[in-house]
Amino acid sequence: MNSEKPQASPWSAVIPFLGYWLPPLLYAVLIFYLSSLPGTTYFPQFFSADKILHVAEYGLLGYLLARALGRSPHRKAMLFFTAASLSVLYGISDEIHQYFVPFRCSSVMDVVADGLGASLGSGIYIKNKG
Repeated sequence: MNSEKPQASPWSAVIPFLGYWLPPLLYAVLIFYLSSLPGTTYFPQFFSADKILHVAEYGLLGYLLARALGRSPHRKAMLFFTAASLSVLYGISDEIHQYFVPFRCSSVMDVVADGLGASLGSGIYIKNKG
């Protein structure tokens, strides 16, 4: 009778990790790509449309980061702060990046909208997680 435990596959830890971290990483790449497009002709032309899009865009990023970070045993306040802060830092880097893209500009108000969205997305994840 063999009493040895079955050997776990090295992929058994990688697959769940990728399942949680690949979505926010791919989404960050999409944000970077969209920020690289010159001009703003793809935004709807109404008052504050770009701020609404920033809130939605970074709301999803905050949600995805909270979901990925939520796998570890964090207290809710720390999870919220970490996910929202990482999203805002990415938003700041995105605005710096846009400064160098032709016909684009960077704006502190965009970062504020990013922060609002990141906070909402992180908060929604944490509230739904229980």
